[in-house]
Amino acid sequence: MSVSMNMIEVEFVKISPTQNMTILVTSPVARERQAEIAKKIMAYDSVHGEQVGFVEKPGDPNALARLQMAGGEFCGNASLALCAYLVWKGALPCPAQGSVSVPIEASGAGDILRCEITRKAGFFLGKLNMPAPDSVKHFDAEIEGASYSLPVVHLPGISHVIAETKTLKIDKNLFAEKLIEHCDVFTKEEAFGIMFYDSASCAIEPFVYVKTVGTRVWERGCGSGTAALGAYLASLAGGSVTADVAQPGGVITVGVTVNDGKITGVSIQGKIEIAAWGKALVDL
Repeated sequence: MSVSMNMIEVEFVKISPTQNMTILVTSPVARERQAEIAKKIMAYDSVHGEQVGFVEKPGDPNALARLQMAGGEFCGNASLALCAYLVWKGALPCPAQGSVSVPIEASGAGDILRCEITRKAGFFLGKLNMPAPDSVKHFDAEIEGASYSLPVVHLPGISHVIAETKTLKIDKNLFAEKLIEHCDVFTKEEAFGIMFYDSASCAIEPFVYVKTVGTRVWERGCGSGTAALGAYLASLAGGSVTADVAQPGGVITVGVTVNDGKITGVSIQGKIEIAAWGKALVDL
């Protein structure tokens, strides 16, 4: 077999947190090459996934590893994926059908994140304590002649717009593209999502755009988007909420704690499966 001189070999593990297919590159990759490699490896003719994270050595000795997303954003599902991977490969002991708390660093999050990983028969159950949102605000937008007042939840490292499907006047794809054109109005982050929300069924269709990589992905599941929806629902309720949020890949449970009118805790919980691992050839 002929291999291009520009090919490099990277080790990876492909993980399914609520079918949000996540590729974790476990080989060391310089930060300046991560966006390029991510775009190549997530392509249909390569490993193929919805997002790519890079496993790095942590700066804090209390963390087991660091997750660096390709766009430098925060990602809840990729954080769950890394924690399950660390348990799967034996980085810390976890008894069969038992649980363990896994500390990691993650891009977009200032503090160490802790995820409770529980071994199940053939999969893991992960519950991640997420960074609390910086704010829940509204912004006004006119899209294709229709006026909208859209809530946007600002999480550390990523922002999410909550778009109730019953209010939309146009196709979701066109709506997403129009928000991409004007994203500087509502976020300064390198990544943002649009959670198309059906309030009647408590379901979302997640769309995520990462500027650095240039990816537009309709995700099967979105952890940070689920957390953002939970924060939005808590702001509507004026108190703590728990919700099972249906999405194309399954259900993610979100819990939001409110004290004295302020969100003090957010967690997400979902199913995680190891799908594949090995080496990929990436043509640079």
